Amino acid sequence: MIVTIMAMILLPLAMALLLLSAPLGRLVPRLLGVAPAPALLLLPIAWEGSVSSYTLLGSWTAIVDQAGALLLAASGLLWMIGGFAASQWLKGREGAGRFSLWWLLTLSGSLGVFVAGDVVSFYALYALASLPAYGLIAFGGGEEAQRAGRATLAAALIGEALILAAFVLLTVEAQGQGLAIATVMHALPASPEAGLVITLVVVGFGLKIGLFPLHGWMPMSYAAGPLAAAAVLSGATSKAGLIGLIRFLPLDAPMPVAGGMILAAGLFSAFYGAVLGLTQNNPRSVLAYSSISQLGQMAAVLGAGLAAGVPGAGSIVAFYAVYHVLTKGGLFLMLAAARPPLWQLLLAGVLALGFAGLPLSGGALGKLAFKDVAGSGVTGLLFALAATGSTVLMLHFLRLVKAAPAAAKQEPLPGWAWIAAGLAATLLMWSLFGAVTGVAAGYALKPGVLFELGWPVAAGAAIAWALAAAGTQLPRIEPGDVGARAIAIAEREAPRLARLATRFEIRAHQWQVSTLTLAVVLILWVVLQGWLAPH
Repeated sequence: MIVTIMAMILLPLAMALLLLSAPLGRLVPRLLGVAPAPALLLLPIAWEGSVSSYTLLGSWTAIVDQAGALLLAASGLLWMIGGFAASQWLKGREGAGRFSLWWLLTLSGSLGVFVAGDVVSFYALYALASLPAYGLIAFGGGEEAQRAGRATLAAALIGEALILAAFVLLTVEAQGQGLAIATVMHALPASPEAGLVITLVVVGFGLKIGLFPLHGWMPMSYAAGPLAAAAVLSGATSKAGLIGLIRFLPLDAPMPVAGGMILAAGLFSAFYGAVLGLTQNNPRSVLAYSSISQLGQMAAVLGAGLAAGVPGAGSIVAFYAVYHVLTKGGLFLMLAAARPPLWQLLLAGVLALGFAGLPLSGGALGKLAFKDVAGSGVTGLLFALAATGSTVLMLHFLRLVKAAPAAAKQEPLPGWAWIAAGLAATLLMWSLFGAVTGVAAGYALKPGVLFELGWPVAAGAAIAWALAAAGTQLPRIEPGDVGARAIAIAEREAPRLARLATRFEIRAHQWQVSTLTLAVVLILWVVLQGWLAPH
């Protein structure tokens, strides 16, 4: 198992190093689909539900549990499918080596973060999953791509600063007992700093999953980068933020106030993403707002789990995320064709409406699993209404795809890629449902369950039809909405702020050096604690 984990993290990095060799480097862009292969060897753990911990280097540890294995399996499959698609897209393209470098670095962190077992390795791999994504988004070199890349990089840096602060507080509370995630989290519920740590964790990882109002970078980046990159970023790397919430929220200790606030924030994001997505006329932007909505629902379920103290909430959310990883990535890959044939559009419709819980779809099983944590009552009704919003949004997406001009610019991606991702999502959800929930998959076929899943979708379809029949046109809003405006203001004010900074540079020099020294000392202290801790 240790060899498999190390190979999963190091193989993409080794391939990235091969890019330095002229003869071998030319082969790397053709083999991007091979790089995530070791991750698939951990797939059986998703069914087993066991928890295992391994020491890798010094005190760097790995933890393999059901939540991590679920996310790892889906992400590994998407990176593999996306890798083969990207290899075809890169044929004869200038800068193929540069794109492959960013791809492989992001891949290593994106998969490794799901098994990181201590705060040092988690932070390092999380950063690796976030920072190189700039190169994927900005690869095209246009103004829009560069701006989206800067927004993504800024969000990543801010999020990582907040997460680092949370990790420092966690290690202090652990009082030298080690840096294993289980160790530092054990002391959190009783800590006087628990509220601050949870706030830092939610905001830091909330930036990664696009939790409102931290979402502005997401529609910008998903609309700007190459489709193969958008597929893996939307499907896989966003789940680094999700595993962060799963690992660093004390789900086994009831915290009603904190959990209720996360629940409310997640549900607000769910509705906000659905409504704002209807104002977009680019299918890629619609998918981005759909991700904001779906990831908001996942955060809401974690909030409900934190409020009630449900340790299994992490696995439930990871289970639904399996569908989101592969289906969302697949829908992005589908956009490579300017106007897909009718049968493909119908298949895409079934997959897309799975986000709303369309009966018999893989997404429906994820929505059923949510009930184990979210319950019924008002909360259950809000989740059902969110499914109605998802239906309206996905029908809007399908309408835009159908209306795309046949002469629209296409990207040379293989047509099988998105279909493979969608089928993998459906098969995994049906085969894993019993292992995750403890309920036979046949439960999803009961008439009462079919009605419970179906009425929000039917209501959403009726609303979409009524809007179309009335010719309702919502105002068009720039992708990123409030976030895009904030970025525009920051860019406009940057020269003035630079002059102001220069004016006070000498006066502030001593303070800057002191602050930098403190930051370096804190980071070194965290790392040394990991290496020197007993194991």
